Amino acid sequence: MNRPRSFGPLALGRIQCACLLAAAVVLGLGSATIPVHASAAATESEAPAPVYPSATPSDGAEDEGTVLIPSVTSQEGNFYLAVTDAALDDVDSERIMDQVRQAVGEQDAKILLGVDQEPNNLKGAAQLVRGMLMFGDSDALSDDWLENGKTLGYVGKGWIAVGVMLPEDPADEVEVFVDPGRDISETDPGSSQKILAAGDEAFRAGDYTAGITEVALATTQQLQAPPDRTLSKVIAVGVLAVAIVFMLAWAWRAKRRKAKKAAAAERLKQAELLESRIQQANRYLGRKPVPDLGLPEQGRLAEAMAELEKQRAGTQHGTQHAQDLDPGIAFQGQVSEKQLADLRHRERELSLLRGAVQLAHDFAGRPRDSHESWASIFEYHRERLEDLALFLDLPGAGQLGCAQAARTVIITHTDELQLLRTRVGRRNTGAEEAPGILNRLWELRDELDSVLLDALAQAGQARLKVPQGLGERMAGRQPADAALENDPIALLRNFLPGSEAR
Repeated sequence: MNRPRSFGPLALGRIQCACLLAAAVVLGLGSATIPVHASAAATESEAPAPVYPSATPSDGAEDEGTVLIPSVTSQEGNFYLAVTDAALDDVDSERIMDQVRQAVGEQDAKILLGVDQEPNNLKGAAQLVRGMLMFGDSDALSDDWLENGKTLGYVGKGWIAVGVMLPEDPADEVEVFVDPGRDISETDPGSSQKILAAGDEAFRAGDYTAGITEVALATTQQLQAPPDRTLSKVIAVGVLAVAIVFMLAWAWRAKRRKAKKAAAAERLKQAELLESRIQQANRYLGRKPVPDLGLPEQGRLAEAMAELEKQRAGTQHGTQHAQDLDPGIAFQGQVSEKQLADLRHRERELSLLRGAVQLAHDFAGRPRDSHESWASIFEYHRERLEDLALFLDLPGAGQLGCAQAARTVIITHTDELQLLRTRVGRRNTGAEEAPGILNRLWELRDELDSVLLDALAQAGQARLKVPQGLGERMAGRQPADAALENDPIALLRNFLPGSEAR
């Protein structure tokens, strides 16, 4: 179909811009040559005149002086055929499409073929091509035609523009012009001339349809576009992504194996250390029975000592138990998390047992010979008395029912602790007095703990805010390991029958 161009202000502005910025936009070469690029061997004298109307119509229906650009009338794959109304009677578009269907299916380039017939306002096939590029309904025009069209060509990458100008007189020659895109190349040297000559015989015979078909087929055969590598790029990117994922997975697994190996080595190291400590504790306990302190059997201290001896005597069974936990450590060189946890638990039990047995021996001898153990009892008791005093200083604590008992304990215990500390420090205090002093300190401790717990309970009922650290110390919340270090009485309490502290 024809597309009459009336070229209103917008169209004229576009043409003027193209003329001014592209140096009067060269519209093509003569009909006798076909450049591989738009800038190929054409001379200034051969350049066709710009496409623009010789006069601007005042009426849209008026065609005189108007350039008629053919619209795309048929499309098959990458082949676009545009035929003007003037040439429709001499050209069978359907037959052309049938003949080129297979050929264009094998071609990567997009081919725009325009056909017009004289007389018209165009100066040859080259100007027809330029007109289709500039004002046609295809996408064949290069995006940067305004900046680089004069030097690099006006046809976009992947496109081939072909113009066929039929003569008014059948006896005259048909003019053919081909304008390849920048990335289009010849299949063989001289391919361009083959395209120009492809339809000569049919054109001379007056069979324009056959001639145009030959030109179209020659174009698909003699010119080629670089293959579309989108799929190969996608495949390459996919392969690369898979490779990266594989490498990352391999690195992650290698790192994980390394971490597992390091963790296994660390477990083995800890297990060996724990086994060494367990063996040392067993050896000590095997040769250190709990001494008889000569205390009444019904007393709490006597009960703790009896339970302590009972557990000490069972250390041979404990030793066998520890060996049963992991009989192959020394041979396999592997320790599981469960095995390590079992060893830690066993080592902790034996450490507490050994510490308590050591205290029993300290308290069975002269106090002056075990100064640190006795000093720990006095120091811990004094610190709890200070905590009780801090509690009474809290706002509202002095009005609680436990306040009077707390003040009494602070005064009486302070005095008695001083007396007992003096006795322990005397040179003439013998081993026979030590159990009695220890028993009395235990009784004072029970009394103090009772007052501390009662004070906390009343503070909770009265919604009295007690600082967290102070409350934890008053409640005696400390692990058994801490008692091993600074609270001998708490450690011995662990061995009272029925105690859940262990």
